[in-house]
Amino acid sequence: MSLLNTTVCVTGGANTGVSDCPLDFKLAQFIIKVPQSFELTAANMATKETVMTALKAAISADLASARIFPYPQQVAFTDNSTDPAFQAFSSGTSVPANDGIYNWMFQFTKGALCLSNQLRKFNNDSNSYFLVVDANGNLYGTTSGVSAKGNLKGIPANFIYTDKFKMATYTEVSLYAYRVDFFPNYLNEDVAWIGLNLGELRALSGLKNIGLDQVSVRSAAVFKFKAYAGCNKTDLYAQYSAQIAALSPGDIDVRRDVNGIATKVDVLSIVVDANIGGWTITLDTADPDYSATGPLTLTLPAVSKLVTAGVIGYESLSTTIVTA
Repeated sequence: MSLLNTTVCVTGGANTGVSDCPLDFKLAQFIIKVPQSFELTAANMATKETVMTALKAAISADLASARIFPYPQQVAFTDNSTDPAFQAFSSGTSVPANDGIYNWMFQFTKGALCLSNQLRKFNNDSNSYFLVVDANGNLYGTTSGVSAKGNLKGIPANFIYTDKFKMATYTEVSLYAYRVDFFPNYLNEDVAWIGLNLGELRALSGLKNIGLDQVSVRSAAVFKFKAYAGCNKTDLYAQYSAQIAALSPGDIDVRRDVNGIATKVDVLSIVVDANIGGWTITLDTADPDYSATGPLTLTLPAVSKLVTAGVIGYESLSTTIVTA
């Protein structure tokens, strides 16, 4: 049995008895940006636990195009939605012209400018979809356009936009905020929701980037690197020295440019280097794609491989490895 709830409307009219358990949308807490193809199926929604498992798996999807992105929780919510418009006639009557548009603003403080800049990278996404979480721990989406009956899909947004930050004053902190704009039917006639646990939903967290820095120049088949996370470049060596060294060499992506084509070069080993607080990689000189000269590009394995190794909640960025 699926946990999915939907409103039941009948074209041309509906019964108006009051439900024993009416849906009452509470204060919106945050949104989760999802791909257009994202759906929670009946199997995903069999229990609260299976819903959370599906959401966590989607957060850590290897392909960014299949990934979902929890946005930060609001500390202030502003409803900028427009009212319905009515056309007035000379007879004194008026008729509804349009239903207005939902436009919500979520102010946040956690993550500040670093997170705001990451969110602003989505501003030019013209095909945005989202789910929304309210203060009751309900997860809302829509049934509109769902490929399989009984599934929950993301709500299509006219836009999801993160503002430039506003400077702090003597009485107010710097303002970081994102907005979502969408048509009313998706949270009215076509709404679908799942009752979950607000604490567990709040605990959902997007991936963090791992930045890689080369330490000294590459010497033939050998080079050294360090790994950092966050704006303040938190050194990951102390926490993940063994886990990163345990990555399969075959999963580490080292490439060199060959006539405009990024060709993978085999990695022979990766070992902890305590002297630099990082790791040493040795390339396989027997690989026909190996060259002792020229720059390389280093990327750690995909998210799922990092998770298997115990490096959970991260995705590797790429860095250029230069030769002496």
